[in-house]
Amino acid sequence: MQLMFNFFLKIYLLIFARQSFQKFNLLLYKLTIRSLGYNNFINDLVSGELHFIKLLNRYDPKLCIDIGANIGSYSSTLLEHTNAVVIAFEPLPRAYDALGKLKATYPARFIPINQGVGAEVGHLDLHFGSEVSVMASFSQEINEIDYVSRNNTNSINVEVNTLDNFFKDFDPKFSEIDLIKIDTEGFEHEVLVGAANTLVKYRPKFIQIEFNHHQLFRSQSIYSFSKILKNYKVFQMLPYHHGLVLRGPKLAEANIFQFSNFVFIREDISLGPLSS
Repeated sequence: MQLMFNFFLKIYLLIFARQSFQKFNLLLYKLTIRSLGYNNFINDLVSGELHFIKLLNRYDPKLCIDIGANIGSYSSTLLEHTNAVVIAFEPLPRAYDALGKLKATYPARFIPINQGVGAEVGHLDLHFGSEVSVMASFSQEINEIDYVSRNNTNSINVEVNTLDNFFKDFDPKFSEIDLIKIDTEGFEHEVLVGAANTLVKYRPKFIQIEFNHHQLFRSQSIYSFSKILKNYKVFQMLPYHHGLVLRGPKLAEANIFQFSNFVFIREDISLGPLSS
């Protein structure tokens, strides 16, 4: 089998490694990484987030945290498909205002917080484009990405909390956190650093992290996140209803700097079928 593979590999390279095939190879690469779970950002159906939340509901979640909630699309899906209480952090004022509709619809289950989340309590400059921009970020390094630098031309100083500080005096009826979703445009590492005690005390079952081109410029990787989340297995979200696939965090295919959602699942969680 190996001899046959080597033979076809040699033929393939002799033909398709030519300069004239490079555009074709790049197109093939883009299609391939989409099937691996990258760059499926059109909506929550294509990204696989809708299916993941339906999988999450099997575990009867009681408390979910949405960090980087923006106008509340992810929170809305959580509230619709689970019975959990959802706490949503959003520092951008106009985006936070949009969360009022969810609060009115789910007054007992939705708690919007007009703060950013990071490694320390204080204030930081938030860089953004439109007043409800999904690309708003505390990180200036990600301006190395052309579309980010073109978009994030405004800034505002906002209040920043840590999860450790927020949960210091939180309602004791919650002994666990079921889900922490982190979508902070390159600021995911700081969120985890500021949640060190929360991770120990509340032992989140699932931690969803958006991974993107941003982490390249911040010297972060799925591997570096896995070293913080030592008692978790790493899964990558596949598009549509295809569920989650286990990824070794040391593998190159788990550290491609393109948009994807990774879910860190606590090692002791018993997993059933992860796809439909």
